[in-house]
Amino acid sequence: MKRKRFSRVDWQVSLLLSILLVLFGISIFLTSSHICYYSILDSLTHRVENMHNYVEHELTPEAFWEINTKEDMNKKSYQDLKKILENVRELGDLRYFYTAKESAQGELIYVVDGLSESAADFRYPGDLIEPEIQQELHEALSGKTVLPDKILDTGWGNIFIAYYPLHNGQGKVVGALGIEIAADVEAAAIDQLSKAIFVSCLFFCGISIFISLVIFRRISNPLYRDMSNTDFMTNLKNRNAYEVDRDNWTSQKTLSQLTVVVVDLNNLKLANDQLGHDVGDACIIHAAKILHKLENRKTTAYRYGGDEFILLMEDQPDPMPLLLKAKKEFCKYGSELKIPVALAIGVAQFDKSRDHTIADTQKRADEQMYQDKLKIKAYERQNIDSCFS
Repeated sequence: MKRKRFSRVDWQVSLLLSILLVLFGISIFLTSSHICYYSILDSLTHRVENMHNYVEHELTPEAFWEINTKEDMNKKSYQDLKKILENVRELGDLRYFYTAKESAQGELIYVVDGLSESAADFRYPGDLIEPEIQQELHEALSGKTVLPDKILDTGWGNIFIAYYPLHNGQGKVVGALGIEIAADVEAAAIDQLSKAIFVSCLFFCGISIFISLVIFRRISNPLYRDMSNTDFMTNLKNRNAYEVDRDNWTSQKTLSQLTVVVVDLNNLKLANDQLGHDVGDACIIHAAKILHKLENRKTTAYRYGGDEFILLMEDQPDPMPLLLKAKKEFCKYGSELKIPVALAIGVAQFDKSRDHTIADTQKRADEQMYQDKLKIKAYERQNIDSCFS
């Protein structure tokens, strides 16, 4: 039977499972990337925190009162603070490391710059703070610690910038400390970790989807599916399988090609009563074998229940010659038993003007089978061999 794969339940479940696994993989990727990113930010924060604590511990508060202009660079307070900043700068990968304060005129000025005087970016005491960092330094001078929520990607590299207040022994803010760390290594690590996590999640999703599909197909197909879809007496598909296949047919909207055949065993009760249920079961099995011969890629036989069978046929506009042959073959079997068992058969092709679903077609085929059953009974009453009528 021709099917559109997507309309099959196993493919629908497989697709849903794949989507769920992909969404799960995406959530793992985003969560893991977030954790890695902020772990590195925490590490950078810890580094600048230690630098701030060291400078504040070694700081002589008077330096901020004494150092105001370039001429103050010869003072011991400047030299001491300059040495502290240079020592820290040598230990860390710092781009800029400086102190600042608010002048008597209310302007933000540099106090001591940790850069070498020969550096192009070196700032002298009293030089005005650049406008783009004044807001952060104002916050630091008000007693707030200003930390970034991300690594900044600038035209000259990745950087991490923090601003801290500096206090005297009484806890009063006397200045601010600006720290700018080169974070190219950390940014590269985040990028590599993100790629590794992405590849790992992609691999996990692929393997999980593959394993899930294999397991699901194993469960929904061969042995396990057959256990729920096979009639063990006849080895034909059972009613459950018929209803699944019927629903698959309905979802394909190609019903005009479908023919439904309903088959019923006449006089099975008579065989059970006169010869025993073993013989009755043998009649059912023999009928199933005959119907099984009709099966091919476009025809499927089902034991619908008890002594009733159904055939679903595709592209079989006139199946009666095959069905009459099956009736005669079963009749010979009945003759050997000396019991007038026979196959009553009803046929209906899907007609969109009368049928909304396959169930409607099946109902019409069932009515035709009932008429054939009455016809067989009438022949029996006239002592006519119904099998060859």
